Amino acid sequence: MTISDRFPPGEGDFGGPAYPTAFGVTFTPSISGVLIGLAGVALAGWMAVNFIGPKLSEMQGLRDRIAEKEQSLQQKQQTVREVQNIIARVNEAKAKNTEVRGLFSNQQALDTLLLDLNRIIVSSKAELQKFTPDYATSGILADGSLGSELNNKLKRQVTDVAFEGNFNQTLEIMRAIDRLQTVLVLRDFKMELKADSSDKSAGPKNIVTSNFKLYAYVPLSEEESAAAAKAAAAAAAAKPADGAPAPN
Repeated sequence: MTISDRFPPGEGDFGGPAYPTAFGVTFTPSISGVLIGLAGVALAGWMAVNFIGPKLSEMQGLRDRIAEKEQSLQQKQQTVREVQNIIARVNEAKAKNTEVRGLFSNQQALDTLLLDLNRIIVSSKAELQKFTPDYATSGILADGSLGSELNNKLKRQVTDVAFEGNFNQTLEIMRAIDRLQTVLVLRDFKMELKADSSDKSAGPKNIVTSNFKLYAYVPLSEEESAAAAKAAAAAAAAKPADGAPAPN
Protein backbone atom coordinates (compact mmCIF):
# COMPACT_ATOMS: atom_id res chain seq x y z
CA MET A 1 0.00 0.00 0.00
CA THR A 2 1.43 3.30 -1.03
CA ILE A 3 0.91 6.67 0.61
CA SER A 4 -1.25 7.87 -2.20
CA ASP A 5 -3.62 5.05 -1.51
CA ARG A 6 -4.37 6.50 1.94
CA PHE A 7 -6.20 9.54 0.55
CA PRO A 8 -9.11 9.40 -1.77
CA PRO A 9 -8.68 11.14 -5.07
CA GLY A 10 -9.31 14.87 -4.77
CA GLU A 11 -8.96 15.02 -1.02
CA GLY A 12 -5.27 16.04 -1.12
CA ASP A 13 -5.65 18.62 -3.95
CA PHE A 14 -6.00 22.16 -2.42
CA GLY A 15 -6.01 23.91 -5.88
CA GLY A 16 -3.96 27.02 -7.02
CA PRO A 17 -3.66 30.27 -5.08
CA ALA A 18 -6.74 32.45 -4.93
CA TYR A 19 -6.39 36.01 -6.55
CA PRO A 20 -8.80 38.88 -6.02
CA THR A 21 -11.30 39.45 -8.74
CA ALA A 22 -13.11 42.67 -9.65
CA PHE A 23 -15.26 43.52 -12.60
CA GLY A 24 -14.60 40.09 -13.92
CA VAL A 25 -10.83 40.59 -13.91
CA THR A 26 -8.61 38.40 -11.82
CA PHE A 27 -5.75 40.42 -10.47
CA THR A 28 -2.87 38.12 -11.00
CA PRO A 29 0.63 39.32 -10.04
CA SER A 30 1.41 40.33 -13.60
CA ILE A 31 -1.81 42.27 -14.00
CA SER A 32 -1.37 43.87 -10.60
CA GLY A 33 2.20 44.87 -11.49
CA VAL A 34 1.00 46.49 -14.72
CA LEU A 35 -1.76 48.34 -12.89
CA ILE A 36 0.63 49.50 -10.18
CA GLY A 37 3.07 50.71 -12.86
CA LEU A 38 0.30 52.59 -14.65
CA ALA A 39 -0.77 54.10 -11.35
CA GLY A 40 2.83 55.20 -10.70
CA VAL A 41 3.03 56.78 -14.15
CA ALA A 42 -0.27 58.55 -13.59
CA LEU A 43 0.88 59.76 -10.18
CA ALA A 44 4.15 60.99 -11.65
CA GLY A 45 2.24 62.82 -14.38
CA TRP A 46 -0.09 64.36 -11.87
CA MET A 47 2.83 65.49 -9.71
CA ALA A 48 4.60 66.84 -12.79
CA VAL A 49 1.56 68.87 -13.77
CA ASN A 50 0.73 70.12 -10.29
CA PHE A 51 4.14 70.49 -8.65
CA ILE A 52 7.12 70.09 -10.98
CA GLY A 53 5.67 72.09 -13.89
CA PRO A 54 5.05 75.27 -11.86
CA LYS A 55 8.46 74.97 -10.26
CA LEU A 56 10.11 74.62 -13.66
CA SER A 57 8.20 77.67 -14.89
CA GLU A 58 9.26 79.56 -11.79
CA MET A 59 12.90 78.54 -12.33
CA GLN A 60 12.72 79.63 -15.97
CA GLY A 61 11.27 82.95 -14.89
CA LEU A 62 14.12 83.36 -12.41
CA ARG A 63 16.65 82.55 -15.15
CA ASP A 64 15.03 85.11 -17.44
CA ARG A 65 15.10 87.78 -14.72
CA ILE A 66 18.72 86.95 -13.89
CA ALA A 67 19.66 87.20 -17.58
CA GLU A 68 17.78 90.52 -17.81
CA LYS A 69 19.56 91.85 -14.71
CA GLU A 70 22.93 90.73 -16.08
CA GLN A 71 22.22 92.44 -19.41
CA SER A 72 21.11 95.60 -17.60
CA LEU A 73 24.26 95.47 -15.47
CA GLN A 74 26.44 95.04 -18.56
CA GLN A 75 24.71 98.00 -20.21
CA LYS A 76 25.26 100.12 -17.10
CA GLN A 77 28.91 99.08 -16.96
CA GLN A 78 29.26 99.94 -20.65
CA THR A 79 27.63 103.32 -19.99
CA VAL A 80 30.01 103.94 -17.09
CA ARG A 81 32.98 103.08 -19.32
CA GLU A 82 31.70 105.40 -22.05
CA VAL A 83 31.21 108.22 -19.53
CA GLN A 84 34.70 107.63 -18.16
CA ASN A 85 36.11 107.73 -21.70
CA ILE A 86 34.25 110.97 -22.39
CA ILE A 87 35.56 112.49 -19.15
CA ALA A 88 39.09 111.37 -20.05
CA ARG A 89 38.79 112.92 -23.52
CA VAL A 90 37.40 116.15 -22.06
CA ASN A 91 40.26 116.32 -19.54
CA GLU A 92 42.75 115.60 -22.31
CA ALA A 93 41.22 118.31 -24.47
CA LYS A 94 41.34 120.74 -21.54
CA ALA A 95 44.99 119.89 -20.93
CA LYS A 96 45.82 120.40 -24.60
CA ASN A 97 43.83 123.63 -24.66
CA THR A 98 45.71 124.87 -21.61
CA GLU A 99 49.00 123.86 -23.20
CA VAL A 100 48.15 125.57 -26.48
CA ARG A 101 46.85 128.70 -24.76
CA GLY A 102 50.11 128.83 -22.83
CA LEU A 103 51.96 129.24 -26.12
CA PHE A 104 50.16 132.48 -26.86
CA SER A 105 50.76 135.81 -25.29
CA ASN A 106 48.74 137.13 -22.43
CA GLN A 107 47.70 140.70 -21.90
CA GLN A 108 50.45 141.31 -19.39
CA ALA A 109 53.04 139.98 -21.86
CA LEU A 110 51.68 142.30 -24.53
CA ASP A 111 51.92 145.24 -22.19
CA THR A 112 55.59 144.50 -21.54
CA LEU A 113 56.41 143.51 -25.13
CA LEU A 114 57.78 146.97 -25.96
CA LEU A 115 60.04 146.87 -22.93
CA ASP A 116 61.20 143.35 -23.80
CA LEU A 117 61.91 144.23 -27.40
CA ASN A 118 63.63 147.48 -26.45
CA ARG A 119 65.77 145.55 -23.95
CA ILE A 120 66.71 143.01 -26.63
CA ILE A 121 67.69 145.71 -29.12
CA VAL A 122 69.59 147.82 -26.59
CA SER A 123 71.47 144.80 -25.25
CA SER A 124 72.55 143.96 -28.80
CA LYS A 125 73.71 147.59 -29.24
CA ALA A 126 71.32 148.12 -32.16
CA GLU A 127 68.93 151.08 -32.49
CA LEU A 128 65.14 150.80 -32.21
CA GLN A 129 63.67 153.22 -34.72
CA LYS A 130 59.97 152.44 -34.67
CA PHE A 131 57.54 150.52 -32.49
CA THR A 132 54.07 151.76 -33.50
CA PRO A 133 50.81 149.87 -32.82
CA ASP A 134 48.72 149.22 -35.93
CA TYR A 135 45.24 149.70 -34.53
CA ALA A 136 43.54 149.18 -37.90
CA THR A 137 44.83 145.62 -38.17
CA SER A 138 44.69 144.78 -34.47
CA GLY A 139 41.58 143.35 -32.85
CA ILE A 140 39.62 140.11 -32.71
CA LEU A 141 40.80 137.54 -35.24
CA ALA A 142 37.99 136.88 -37.72
CA ASP A 143 39.66 136.80 -41.14
CA GLY A 144 40.71 133.14 -41.11
CA SER A 145 44.40 134.04 -41.36
CA LEU A 146 45.21 131.32 -38.80
CA GLY A 147 42.42 129.00 -39.92
CA SER A 148 38.69 129.34 -39.51
CA GLU A 149 38.84 127.23 -36.32
CA LEU A 150 40.54 130.10 -34.49
CA ASN A 151 38.17 132.81 -35.66
CA ASN A 152 36.60 134.65 -32.71
CA LYS A 153 38.91 132.79 -30.32
CA LEU A 154 41.99 135.03 -30.49
CA LYS A 155 42.73 138.70 -30.61
CA ARG A 156 45.86 140.10 -32.14
CA GLN A 157 48.01 143.12 -31.55
CA VAL A 158 49.93 144.26 -34.60
CA THR A 159 52.92 146.54 -34.25
CA ASP A 160 55.11 148.14 -36.90
CA VAL A 161 58.74 147.61 -35.89
CA ALA A 162 61.94 149.00 -37.34
CA PHE A 163 65.47 148.79 -35.99
CA GLU A 164 68.94 149.36 -37.30
CA GLY A 165 72.09 147.34 -36.70
CA ASN A 166 74.76 145.31 -38.40
CA PHE A 167 74.23 141.75 -39.61
CA ASN A 168 75.38 140.13 -36.39
CA GLN A 169 73.19 142.42 -34.28
CA THR A 170 70.21 141.78 -36.56
CA LEU A 171 70.69 138.02 -36.33
CA GLU A 172 71.02 138.21 -32.54
CA ILE A 173 67.81 140.26 -32.26
CA MET A 174 65.82 137.87 -34.45
CA ARG A 175 67.00 134.89 -32.39
CA ALA A 176 66.07 136.69 -29.16
CA ILE A 177 62.58 137.45 -30.49
CA ASP A 178 62.19 133.79 -31.42
CA ARG A 179 63.08 132.78 -27.85
CA LEU A 180 60.35 134.93 -26.30
CA GLN A 181 57.78 132.79 -24.45
CA THR A 182 54.93 133.90 -26.67
CA VAL A 183 53.68 133.14 -30.17
CA LEU A 184 54.87 136.01 -32.31
CA VAL A 185 54.51 136.18 -36.08
CA LEU A 186 56.67 138.43 -38.23
CA ARG A 187 55.17 139.55 -41.53
CA ASP A 188 56.17 141.91 -44.32
CA PHE A 189 59.79 141.53 -43.26
CA LYS A 190 62.19 143.77 -45.19
CA MET A 191 65.91 144.32 -44.82
CA GLU A 192 67.72 147.23 -46.42
CA LEU A 193 71.46 147.67 -46.46
CA LYS A 194 72.23 151.21 -45.40
CA ALA A 195 74.85 153.14 -47.35
CA ASP A 196 78.01 153.39 -45.30
CA SER A 197 79.15 157.03 -45.10
CA SER A 198 81.76 156.40 -42.43
CA ASP A 199 85.48 156.29 -42.85
CA LYS A 200 86.28 153.56 -45.36
CA SER A 201 89.62 152.97 -43.74
CA ALA A 202 87.85 151.55 -40.67
CA GLY A 203 86.19 148.89 -42.82
CA PRO A 204 82.53 148.55 -43.81
CA LYS A 205 79.99 148.40 -41.00
CA ASN A 206 77.25 146.67 -43.03
CA ILE A 207 74.43 148.54 -41.28
CA VAL A 208 71.04 146.96 -42.00
CA THR A 209 67.63 148.52 -41.47
CA SER A 210 64.97 145.91 -40.69
CA ASN A 211 61.23 146.59 -40.99
CA PHE A 212 58.42 144.17 -40.19
CA LYS A 213 54.96 143.83 -38.70
CA LEU A 214 54.94 141.98 -35.39
CA TYR A 215 51.77 139.96 -34.71
CA ALA A 216 51.12 138.92 -31.11
CA TYR A 217 48.08 136.76 -30.34
CA VAL A 218 46.09 136.55 -27.11
CA PRO A 219 43.32 133.99 -26.45
CA LEU A 220 39.93 135.51 -25.78
CA SER A 221 38.22 134.75 -22.52
CA GLU A 222 35.06 132.63 -22.68
CA GLU A 223 32.92 135.75 -22.31
CA GLU A 224 34.84 137.61 -25.03
CA SER A 225 34.68 134.60 -27.36
CA ALA A 226 30.92 134.21 -26.86
CA ALA A 227 30.34 137.92 -27.46
CA ALA A 228 32.52 137.84 -30.59
CA ALA A 229 30.70 134.81 -31.98
CA LYS A 230 27.34 136.46 -31.29
CA ALA A 231 28.44 139.65 -33.03
CA ALA A 232 29.73 137.67 -36.02
CA ALA A 233 26.44 135.77 -36.30
CA ALA A 234 24.47 139.02 -36.15
CA ALA A 235 26.67 140.56 -38.82
CA ALA A 236 26.25 137.51 -41.06
CA ALA A 237 22.46 137.62 -40.61
CA ALA A 238 22.34 141.32 -41.46
CA LYS A 239 24.46 140.86 -44.59
CA PRO A 240 22.24 140.58 -47.71
CA ALA A 241 22.51 137.44 -49.80
CA ASP A 242 24.16 137.60 -53.21
CA GLY A 243 21.83 139.37 -55.61
CA ALA A 244 19.43 140.46 -52.88
CA PRO A 245 18.80 144.17 -52.38
CA ALA A 246 20.39 145.74 -49.34
CA PRO A 247 17.95 146.59 -46.53
CA ASN A 248 16.92 150.23 -46.27
